[in-house]
Amino acid sequence: MKILCAGPTSIDKSVMDKMGESKTNPDLDPNYEAFHRNVEKKISKLSNTDSTSFIMLGEAILGLEASICSLMQKGERVLVIYNGFFGRGFSDYVEGYGGIAYKYKDDFHRGINLESLKEFLEKDSDFSIATLVHCETPSGITNDIESICNLLKSYNILTVVDAVSSIGGEYIDFDKFGIDVLIGGSQKCISAPVGSTLITISETAKEKIKNRNTKVPSYYLNFENYYDFKGAPFCYTFNENLIYALDRALDLVLDHDYVEVHKKYATITREIFTKCGFELFAEDSFSNTVTAIKTPAEITSSQLLRALMEKDIIISKGVGNTSETLFRIGHMGKNIDTENFKELYLAIDEIFKELNVKNKGSLYEEFLKY
Repeated sequence: MKILCAGPTSIDKSVMDKMGESKTNPDLDPNYEAFHRNVEKKISKLSNTDSTSFIMLGEAILGLEASICSLMQKGERVLVIYNGFFGRGFSDYVEGYGGIAYKYKDDFHRGINLESLKEFLEKDSDFSIATLVHCETPSGITNDIESICNLLKSYNILTVVDAVSSIGGEYIDFDKFGIDVLIGGSQKCISAPVGSTLITISETAKEKIKNRNTKVPSYYLNFENYYDFKGAPFCYTFNENLIYALDRALDLVLDHDYVEVHKKYATITREIFTKCGFELFAEDSFSNTVTAIKTPAEITSSQLLRALMEKDIIISKGVGNTSETLFRIGHMGKNIDTENFKELYLAIDEIFKELNVKNKGSLYEEFLKY
């Protein structure tokens, strides 16, 4: 199956080979601990920082919930900034752990409007934490986290950024951008197997956890157990196979200009669909890792996905109320391959012809021009 969805992404054979290795006992072998700490440093390198990074075993949503569980205490106000499906989801964690979630909603078709946020904060900035998403995969939008986080920091608000679909694909400077917690996943731009959550954390965030009046209401979700565990190298037994695979995948990412590659294929994707008469969902702040296209009125997204799967190609539908009105292409990580895209666009051309979808040209022929 050709994987061109918005994640999980294709995985390089050398990464899967590493997944099959079993070498030692991670709890007892000091050489494994040294190796693991070096993998954590590679995660920090993706965000151009020397700040602490660590790995949690579990899909990346684990890190979203853990950020709130670790940083927030009951009764604290948290500013949940969102312009998409996943951004709003932080409010569930805030309310679940007894906090007060103020939901700041912006236009789902555009990046977060900095001027509007400034005006809001001038009236109400009594928040201990703010959450936001870097890349909203359902809409194909990447928010300007540098400007937003630095604005929030000017009000001494801790910043928590969901970078699951951007880390390894978009440029991130953890310190310069004013981020306190950056949450990544292994299965998107990094193209490693699902199951590793990647966290980078600032000293300010560590201090907030250290100075809590109440205990973090979880062992597994307590960030402090990952960067300052007493009595053992790790707070639980790690899956060494996943970490070997992640290490290899990180090497592949860091070995090339991944930002430029993602930007190139994102631009091509948007241009060829626009030239052929299709409409993008995003109106600005376009993502370099995923593009959301409005599904032609003659068909549903499910029809397109089923037809593509019959040709051994998989892409993504929309999410929530856009489930049948959008389709999404993940130009991220190991999905990015010229032959993959040739097959995809040729297949879409054929399917649209079979389903009597009218367009202004051939996606395949437009792609060949690049």
